[in-house]
Amino acid sequence: MAKTFKVIIRDTENTIFDGQVTRISSYNEVGAFDVYPMHANFISILRQEVTLYNEHEKLKEMQFEQAVLKVKADTAHIFLGIEVLFLAEEK
Repeated sequence: MAKTFKVIIRDTENTIFDGQVTRISSYNEVGAFDVYPMHANFISILRQEVTLYNEHEKLKEMQFEQAVLKVKADTAHIFLGIEVLFLAEEK
């Protein structure tokens, strides 16, 4: 069995996903990238989508405009709805 790490996906009000995965695939301003267990500390603005995998099976796939990914100590937090927060701050 492959090593896993914890992923928590939240929007401004709810937890959408909380579980173990073997890989995260997404896009940022540089292009496509993957996050695996034991990844270095990492923060990025995500674009387009995120896909969560357990082994080679897709667990969840989500499309969005942008999100924030924070990876630290084998835990990844993905925050959706940040464009809503930016719009609220502008008012």
